[in-house]
Amino acid sequence: MAVCMTLALGMSPASAIDGSELNTSVGVWAPLLPSLGSSSGDSIGTIVGLGGHHRFEGYRTSVESNIKYGVTNTTEMINFDAIMRDTWDFGDHHLSAGFGYSMMNWDQDAGNQSIDSDYEGAKVVAGWQSTFGRTPVWLDLSLGLYNLDGSYTSGAVSDHFSDFATTYGVDLKTDFVAFGIPSRAVFGVNYLYDFAAFQDGQLGTDDAVVLTGAVEFLLY
Repeated sequence: MAVCMTLALGMSPASAIDGSELNTSVGVWAPLLPSLGSSSGDSIGTIVGLGGHHRFEGYRTSVESNIKYGVTNTTEMINFDAIMRDTWDFGDHHLSAGFGYSMMNWDQDAGNQSIDSDYEGAKVVAGWQSTFGRTPVWLDLSLGLYNLDGSYTSGAVSDHFSDFATTYGVDLKTDFVAFGIPSRAVFGVNYLYDFAAFQDGQLGTDDAVVLTGAVEFLLY
């Protein structure tokens, strides 16, 4: 089983809706994956990222992309998303929806056993921004629709499968000021309904959750 929680700091409230931005992040990452061999599948490590977006002036459409790399003592992951999103403004409230390309490559190791879970497909997103008092708050939802290629190796033994997979994500974001610096906290949960797992002598799928806490800095 695997979930994703993120803590991010760094940009002004308006940057999430209008204009352009480029940001970088670094943080703690805890994938909770299916067990493999003597490993429980749970581990803690580091995740770094680079992302940004541009909203075309006079239009509701924006393009956004991000790339993330996470590593622990048993797991590596790289994720890339490229999304096109429309935003509708209702005064202090903003509703958004979009879709785009998404990929994730996972490598899980335990002793001489290794499992790769390679996802490629589409991501659908929807979001809502409002304010509580003077604090802007965002709620983002995501649905991943992927082709999952899973492979297992242990010495001379190997197995492979390809199947449809889904993921679900919820992010709650809010701006705050830390030591006079505008910052953003992002709390999220990502649930991977299908993740490659070797259980009872067979390669199949199980679910997974990823927890992440990061600090995000505005570069541009």
